[in-house]
Amino acid sequence: MIRTVSAQESDRLSRLSNTAWEQIEQRGEFLEADADDILLEANQTDNHLLIVLAGKVTLLYPSDGEFTPTAIYRDRGKVLHHAGMHLKAANPFQIAALESGTRVVLIERSDVYAIIEKDVGFAEYLFRDLSNRFLVALNFLREQREDPLILRLAKRLIAIAQNEADVELTQAEIAEIMAVTRISISKSLKTLEELGLVERSQRALIKVDVEGLEQWVSEQES
Repeated sequence: MIRTVSAQESDRLSRLSNTAWEQIEQRGEFLEADADDILLEANQTDNHLLIVLAGKVTLLYPSDGEFTPTAIYRDRGKVLHHAGMHLKAANPFQIAALESGTRVVLIERSDVYAIIEKDVGFAEYLFRDLSNRFLVALNFLREQREDPLILRLAKRLIAIAQNEADVELTQAEIAEIMAVTRISISKSLKTLEELGLVERSQRALIKVDVEGLEQWVSEQES
């Protein structure tokens, strides 16, 4: 259940000035949520900017008439911001809490501009986070242009499986991460499975031979 709460000392973000934080305390809506609670509904035209204060949140995009969780997540200090905010365009996604005890502050469009008027450093804070995401996107586009899908998929699985051998993502989620169709992902996964590099044991569980996959990628690029 989502609860409207007061700001607390642990919410304070060190990268923000005292002025910016005071403005956020005055203007923002502080929320605490349990896992799977929807913090922001789709099709909002004013409530576009959300800053994570504790826990983790994820994006959900519409797929086959339902909102489907993605592997995209943000943790403390990260900003979720719809690019159409400045055009008063509605956001196409939902934002949900991944963990109980997740805390966020939601700031309306007009208040974002008001805070920037008080402290331009707040704009720099927002743009720094967004710029990092744009750089990741540019690297992704460069990789997409230069590498075949199966090689890109192998690299993505290696990156995801660095900490755990099992990738708990559906084919649809992987397809969304890589901006391709689910059919394309299915074909590439089947090829990697035939090579003995991955194993699909459940609908959302892919076992990855990281060392074997890294060697295969190296061979393909040599």
